[in-house]
Amino acid sequence: MFTLFLLSSEGQSPLLRDLVVILAAAAVVATVLQRLRLATIPAYLITGAIIGPGALAFVNDPDSVRAISDLAIVLLLFGVGLHMDLSVLSRGLRQMALTTVLMTVLCTALLWPFALLLGERPAGALVVAMAVTISSTVVVLRVLLQRRELNHPEGRLTFGVLIIQDLAAVVMLMILPPLARWAGTGGKGPLDQPGHSTGQLIWNLTANGALAVAGITGIILVGRYVLPRLLTEAARGKSSEVLVVLTTAAALGAASLTQGLLNNAAIGAFLAGFLLSATPFRHQLSGQVGALRDVFSAVFFTAIGMTLSLDVIASSWITILLGTVIMMTVKTAATAFSVWATGGTGNVAIRAGAAMSQSGEFSLLLLSAAAAPAIALVSADTVGVTVAITVLSLILTPPVIQASAVLGARLKRIPPAPWARQAAARDEQPIAPDARAEHVRHAIIAGFGLVGRAVADELKRLGVTYTVVDLNPATFRTQTRLGRQIVFGDVSNPDVLETAGVAHAELLVLTIPDEESVLRACKIARELKPDIFIIARTNFVSQGVVAAGMGADGVVVEEMATAREMEIVVKKVLDMRLSDTTRQRAMS
Repeated sequence: MFTLFLLSSEGQSPLLRDLVVILAAAAVVATVLQRLRLATIPAYLITGAIIGPGALAFVNDPDSVRAISDLAIVLLLFGVGLHMDLSVLSRGLRQMALTTVLMTVLCTALLWPFALLLGERPAGALVVAMAVTISSTVVVLRVLLQRRELNHPEGRLTFGVLIIQDLAAVVMLMILPPLARWAGTGGKGPLDQPGHSTGQLIWNLTANGALAVAGITGIILVGRYVLPRLLTEAARGKSSEVLVVLTTAAALGAASLTQGLLNNAAIGAFLAGFLLSATPFRHQLSGQVGALRDVFSAVFFTAIGMTLSLDVIASSWITILLGTVIMMTVKTAATAFSVWATGGTGNVAIRAGAAMSQSGEFSLLLLSAAAAPAIALVSADTVGVTVAITVLSLILTPPVIQASAVLGARLKRIPPAPWARQAAARDEQPIAPDARAEHVRHAIIAGFGLVGRAVADELKRLGVTYTVVDLNPATFRTQTRLGRQIVFGDVSNPDVLETAGVAHAELLVLTIPDEESVLRACKIARELKPDIFIIARTNFVSQGVVAAGMGADGVVVEEMATAREMEIVVKKVLDMRLSDTTRQRAMS
């Protein structure tokens, strides 16, 4: 009713009206499609197709939400940079990098001729081929986490390749203007401007290049030396809102700077996230900014879905079906060959190839940028067909991964390429978290005050390893210096819990006095690890009952503990007084 009111009301802000329609429709469609176990990104794309100008036309002008979409791109790239962890990628980095390069070259070369069949010029077809080469980091990682396969050899390799592909996507965004100049469609630079002498053009190029280098250097210096200190100061306060505000300002500031220098906001946003990924605040920030990013991403993917035209789908459904089959087949085969050639067994190769057989969110981002008027490398019809292929490939990803597990079991005996077998044997070894999960008990302690330290001492005495989660920067620095395993952040933040090792933890002890965070942590931890044993601390009996309902297995209530201690102290004092009185009477 509220949406219909906005649609029919005059004087309403077009942006506000469109945002309400987009978010409401996206929420409804995603909720319905969750019943079919469909990921949210294809659900948003389908939403855009339904409410866009090609169907119900609830939103007639997708450009009206372009500002929000641009902000979503900035936050998306910032999140990718924030998740960059070189320590995770260091294991098997050589194979990941070689696999990425080889599969990118093979997929682009093999898919380029098919892209030409869509009627695009060579430059536009090349962009389409490069775009669909990039797989979906979001969808694939969610599927691997749900299947608990992220720490398996194929999961580790897939994760590394996806991250490197995201880096490659940033490079691809940067080469769009030169490709547009080659194709003569846009991307005009200083060399294309009439009325300038050769010396003037060279001077302009040199000055612009020096200015860009200075700007990037400034971002790196500020992100490396200034921003961590500001975040440390902001973290001293009790409210975590300041961290979010400061971080978002840094991301938008870096994006704005590179937008002015390089006409590309995504580079600055990614760089800001990457610099912050080296700070202890990364996990807390990832969870806090993640909610904001998810909301804007819903707008972005829905707006992309609006480019789908029912007329194009109706007239090109055979092309879309064939294109999906060709793309997923080529990508699976090329990726599997690349993994095998760089040291993967037959099992790892086919499962990694199937996991990365789809095109993803950065494919849509690259196509959107290539179709922009300033670039104009790809036509709207080609974007529509390619977006439809992407949506269909994302829908097919979970069953394809499931099927690859069955096929991979039959290909275990296929050895890696002869020239890479030594590296393959090393990479097939399980990593530490798997071994720890199987052989060593592990616990998470939220809060490292007096209670948390007492729990830690008892766990150490029992031989149980533990990770501390705390929001106090001073505690983090001190315990890190002492060699304890500690994560900075709010324990009710899913990213923080996952970083602390909730996937292999047997026990979660919530010692923090903040009851709201305790209740949220109980619910989230139970969702992330259904069989984990949770002990919660609450101030009152009523909150203890709520905590038990939220998933706590054991509750320690401070008012009850205080009552028992009071009883003991009062009894002790009264016994002492009674003894003194009895003794005095005996003496008299």
